[in-house]
Amino acid sequence: MDGRSVYSPLFSGVFWDVQDYPLMDLDRIEVISGPGGTLWGSNAVNGVINIISKSAKETQGFYYEGGTGFGTSKF
Repeated sequence: MDGRSVYSPLFSGVFWDVQDYPLMDLDRIEVISGPGGTLWGSNAVNGVINIISKSAKETQGFYYEGGTGFGTSKF
């Protein structure tokens, strides 16, 4: 994410449930498939996913998230 690896050598993968970014803060998602992704490291044999977030200037404002036992609401 943003040029940093989120790969975990603990189980040779990524803990995607820990990567908690709101979709409104993401700028773009780049997917590079195939062995050409090996330019990014030895574990990128099948491809690379690069998630790029917006700059801090573009994400200014108020964000509220609340939850109860019945669901969550986001504003």
